[in-house]
Amino acid sequence: MKFESLPNKIFLHCFEYLNAPDIFYAFEQLNPQFYRLIRTIPLRLNFEDINKLIFDRFCEKMLDYTEIQQQIYSLKLSNEQAYCQIQAFFTYFSLVEFTRLRSLTLIEIKENDIEQLSSTLPLLSQLMCLRLIPSLSVFYTLLDKLPKCKPNILSTPMYDTNLVVAFFYG
Repeated sequence: MKFESLPNKIFLHCFEYLNAPDIFYAFEQLNPQFYRLIRTIPLRLNFEDINKLIFDRFCEKMLDYTEIQQQIYSLKLSNEQAYCQIQAFFTYFSLVEFTRLRSLTLIEIKENDIEQLSSTLPLLSQLMCLRLIPSLSVFYTLLDKLPKCKPNILSTPMYDTNLVVAFFYG
């Protein structure tokens, strides 16, 4: 039996565990079946440990094929490993373009990103979970700028100086 002849159900189950750029770069060019399949599935997009080249290429792919933005249900961005990744993402996209976004995680969010986020949050109708991991210096600014959100979880990880702020909607 050939790999490509396995039922789509098996691939769909496997894709649930993979990051969107990995799915596209591994399967998009295999054959027309995979090309169509990966354009219909919900996608998790985790840029936390992605290098800048892959980040830029996948953002450009989403600009070229805007339907991919509609597939993203979970998005994670981080300034921890990549300098100003959150700001770079916001220069490519507005979060309102991700109409099915249910979960958003922003790590080491900077003060200038909070302003844009605070104006965009009310427009994200599908958003159920917002996780923000700010530095201590940004924490109080974050709470002031996002007054309409009520935190359900506010904790300090034991071995980390960062605060985790999780907001749940719904």
